Amino acid sequence: MYNEVIWFSTYKRTDKMDNNGDPVLEEEKTSLIFARIRSIGQSEFYQAQTNGFKPEIKFIIPDHLDYGGQEYLIHGGVRYKILRTFRNEQNELEITCYGGVRDVSAAISD
Repeated sequence: MYNEVIWFSTYKRTDKMDNNGDPVLEEEKTSLIFARIRSIGQSEFYQAQTNGFKPEIKFIIPDHLDYGGQEYLIHGGVRYKILRTFRNEQNELEITCYGGVRDVSAAISD
């Protein structure tokens, strides 16, 4: 059952500059999707660890076409970086994420 709400997000460059003269990035929340959560399998976790990654959570969305290559995903006010995606035989998309950070700008009421 797809009963979890997630948002995809990207960052785009603006014309504004911060105090250090670097361009300011603006978060753009692109789409709301319903998903289900799966845990990271033990072998998948350890394989990723050998490459320097720490997968934390996996989401499954019902249609692979709902994903447009975004870098980030927000669930429950926590921003995750998308590590990898995998399209299964039912045309669902498994999205493996890491680095969950609670962030004020990520907060979205679910």
